[in-house]
Amino acid sequence: MIAQDFGFFVRESFIGMNRSRLMTFIAMATIAVSLIVFGFFLLLTVNLNNFTSLLTEKLEVRLFLKHSLTRSEIKEFQDRIRRLNGIKSITFVDRDDAWAEFQKNYKSMGIVGTVGKNPLPHSISLHVQKEAAIEPMVSYLKKFDYYVDDVVYGSEIAKRVESFSQFAKGAGLVLVLLLGSSTLLIIVNTIRLTVLARQEEISIMRLVGATNLFIQLPFLIEGFIIGVIGAVVAITTLSIGYNWLGDTIVASVPFMPLVFQLKQLMFIYCIVGVVGTFIGMLGAFISVSRMLRYQL
Repeated sequence: MIAQDFGFFVRESFIGMNRSRLMTFIAMATIAVSLIVFGFFLLLTVNLNNFTSLLTEKLEVRLFLKHSLTRSEIKEFQDRIRRLNGIKSITFVDRDDAWAEFQKNYKSMGIVGTVGKNPLPHSISLHVQKEAAIEPMVSYLKKFDYYVDDVVYGSEIAKRVESFSQFAKGAGLVLVLLLGSSTLLIIVNTIRLTVLARQEEISIMRLVGATNLFIQLPFLIEGFIIGVIGAVVAITTLSIGYNWLGDTIVASVPFMPLVFQLKQLMFIYCIVGVVGTFIGMLGAFISVSRMLRYQL
C-alpha cells in the first residue's frame, strides 16, 4: 500500500513545504550553514592529521656521540639501536664530513677561522616510522650515556601541530553540536507548523483508521527533502571553496601536504550528506511523533 501510494506521500510533502515556505527555506539554510561548518572542521582535521603524520615521518632524531668512543664501539651501538622498534633508518655521520658540510653551508659567517679545529662530534641520524612513539624512544636513548652526549630532535613543532589539531577538533565538535541542536529545533518547528495546519485532516485520518506510519510518512519525506537540499548546498559550497582555497595555499606554499585525494574528499562529503539527511528526518520524526502522542 505504501509503495503504491508513494507519489501521494511525496505530493503531500511538497504541499506541506509550500504552506510554510519561509520556515522551510530557513530550515534548509540553517542545515546548509551547519553542515558547511561541520564539513570545514572535518577537512581541517584530516589535513592536520596528514600534516602531523608527515612531520613525524620526516622527524629526525640526531644522537651526538661521545668523543672518546672508538669505531668498534660506535658500530656496536648502531647495532643495538637498529633492533629498536619504530626505527626506519640509521645513518652514521662522520664528524669530518659534518664539519666540511658546515663550512660549505655557513662560509659567510666566518666561524671557521675563529674556531680552528673541528669541534663537531660523530653523530647518528635516526628516522622513525610515523606510528612510532618519539618521546619514549628519545627517553630510552638518553639512558645510553656511555655512548650518547646529547639527543636533538624537532618534536616541538610536531607537538604544537598536534595540540592545535586537538584544540581544533574540540572547538569544532562544540560548535557543530550547537549548530546541530539549533538546526534540529528549527526543523522541528518547521514541520510542526505543517502539522498544525493539517491537524483537523490528521484527526479525520485517524478516525477512519489511518496508521501512524501512514500519517508520518509525508512529514518524514518533507524532513528528508529539507535535509538533502541543505546537504547538497553544503557539499557544493565545501567542494568549490576547498578546491579554491587548496589551490591558493599550494600556490603560495608548495610543500604544504593538503589532502586532494578524491576518495578521502568523497568520504567526507558523504558523511556531510548523511548527517544532513539524518538531521532533517530526525527533526520531522520528533515533531510529528509529539503531535500524535498529544492526540492519543
